[in-house]
Amino acid sequence: MDAIAINPFIESIYEIFENMLGCQAQLGKPSRADLSPHSPDYIGVIGLTGTAQGIVALRLPEKTAIAVISRMAGFDFTKVDNSVIDGIGELVNMTAGSAKGKFHGHSISVSLPTVAQGGLCKLSNVKDSVWMEIPFESDLGAFSLIVNLKNSVEARQEVANESARG
Repeated sequence: MDAIAINPFIESIYEIFENMLGCQAQLGKPSRADLSPHSPDYIGVIGLTGTAQGIVALRLPEKTAIAVISRMAGFDFTKVDNSVIDGIGELVNMTAGSAKGKFHGHSISVSLPTVAQGGLCKLSNVKDSVWMEIPFESDLGAFSLIVNLKNSVEARQEVANESARG
């Protein structure tokens, strides 16, 4: 996975944090994701299909999740409840939706978000691809963007093959 594939998601994070949350998100050093199933973090996951296929996730520690969703909702949450869970789903939905528009020359659909607490180790349906984790720091806490995209040339060929089959 190259920087060109990740950049639309990073740009979307910057825009959401600056425009909606009124703070800056500082990019850390991207690396292969640690998919430990024992993570206590909250993870919002959304799928991409079409000429760019894969999974996008946001991993937020509890404190960061509460701070981000409190700022987003304009209400001070003190614990993770259904509203915070819904907010995490909306945050990953906004990230993927915004990034989708930045992929020029692609036809991409975004699935409904899912939010879970724990690791991503069960989400391994994207063959021959790498999970990349992009850490961020913000005034609201640390969090990570996790992206797994299938090679776009392969994905475009699969979409073309499916279209030809009717």
